Amino acid sequence: MSASSHDPVLAVDIGGTSLRLSLINLEGLLIGDIARYDVPFAGDGAADVGGILAIMAEHVERARQIVSGELKIGVSLCGNVDLASGDAILAPNLHWRNLPFGKLVSRRFQLPVCVATDVRQAVLAEAVWGVGVNERNFAWATVGTGYGGYLFLNGRLYGGANGFAGNFGHTTYDEINGHRCGCGRRGCFETFVAGPAIARAGQAAHEAGESAILSSLTSEDKVSTRAVFRAIELGDPVAAKIVDDAIRLICINLGGVVNLLDIKLIVMGGGVTKAAPWIVERIQSDIRAYLMTVEAQRDLQVVRESTANAALWGAAAHVFAAEGLLHGAKLEEGLEHRVIRAF
Repeated sequence: MSASSHDPVLAVDIGGTSLRLSLINLEGLLIGDIARYDVPFAGDGAADVGGILAIMAEHVERARQIVSGELKIGVSLCGNVDLASGDAILAPNLHWRNLPFGKLVSRRFQLPVCVATDVRQAVLAEAVWGVGVNERNFAWATVGTGYGGYLFLNGRLYGGANGFAGNFGHTTYDEINGHRCGCGRRGCFETFVAGPAIARAGQAAHEAGESAILSSLTSEDKVSTRAVFRAIELGDPVAAKIVDDAIRLICINLGGVVNLLDIKLIVMGGGVTKAAPWIVERIQSDIRAYLMTVEAQRDLQVVRESTANAALWGAAAHVFAAEGLLHGAKLEEGLEHRVIRAF
């Protein structure tokens, strides 16, 4: 094994609203700081690929000066991604469909790349370096711009037939009265519990004149997710009910995952859980009402992610795993795992 095999990876996490980058080494340690940017969007409402690559360029050049061998890039992307090609099949919050993002990155920088959905990367990070190291079965759930998850079953990542397993945020809760989802359907759980759903409920309360506190926190007559949580801190019962309703639906949804798979651990991340860390504790407590067995009620643990951003760490872990540098076979079974070289 050459010295360059241990070079850090440039990890990139592209979420629905924010983009983060950092160098992460084989031990899961940061090299430097995490850089954060807003995801640039084009006039048509889709995330601007050129703008994202321009943000990455500065960090790629800086990283090239640090590594001793060939720099590799690991990408975490908020949407369904084809592991082999790195194509973004469907990224609802970025408004991308069938975009060859992995190849675009590889060609732009003339470097090898790994790309996968953010929830998958987060599970991998927890299995390699985090709370899931000694677990054979657990789930990841994220509450942020979107709501979804991924699975780690029988000691491996579980992607299902097409690599898209774990999309429990896109199971239907109310297709009649629910809102249109970014996936194209109506009434997905995501449209009731994610950050934009919380903001939308706050906006409705403001426009109905139901909360003076929420109305006082508006910016240009718009209620943000952050404003709803700030209103709760100020004792607003309307804002508290909005988030209580979201927590109840998350518990129903995740309770179904536990009842289906009989898992004992759920790890949670995402911007909403960072803005209000107490949400995870609430879910840990309230989910018991929706669990079928006494054993699940007794044993299930719902915990926060082990790092500042598990999906970012997982983007690096993906590259190390594809290169065969990690101990243990934790990747999806039956797939060829390799970096993408489109140059």
